[in-house]
Amino acid sequence: MKPKSSHKENLNIVQDFVDVVNKNDLSQLEYESKDFKIKIVNNVNNLSTPEETVVQTTKTDTSNKSIKKQREPEKFTNQHPGAVNSPMVGTAYSSPEPGKETFVKLNSSVSKGDTLLIIEAMKVMNSIVAHKSGKVVFIGFEDGQPIEFNQLLVIIE
Repeated sequence: MKPKSSHKENLNIVQDFVDVVNKNDLSQLEYESKDFKIKIVNNVNNLSTPEETVVQTTKTDTSNKSIKKQREPEKFTNQHPGAVNSPMVGTAYSSPEPGKETFVKLNSSVSKGDTLLIIEAMKVMNSIVAHKSGKVVFIGFEDGQPIEFNQLLVIIE
């Protein structure tokens, strides 16, 4: 039995594909394997609006080979009302220092003003705080990952 891929591995795969789309100025990229399907669509409406990358992932149910069900893909963009986008280019950190507990976890509750992550830019640590109270339903970065301006980091609902 093949071990299931971890959330971190899945995020790495998605980030690699987003990088390929951005680097090669592609409008769309799809990848499908036995266990999952990834579709990345890069919508650029005009130059005055920020770039929007839609990431759809669908996991297939392989536990019952006779019935293959696909879950409805979740769509999160940097235009989502609860989106927290990167205000700068830098390196994202999920905890105040290595080995410490992360600021937020998936499905955790946050209050307006709570620190969500830290972005290091030019050797300066910048705290990114919640713009509203709610539940964290999406985390779009990994600890120590380089991030781009306007990249979707967190969604709070």
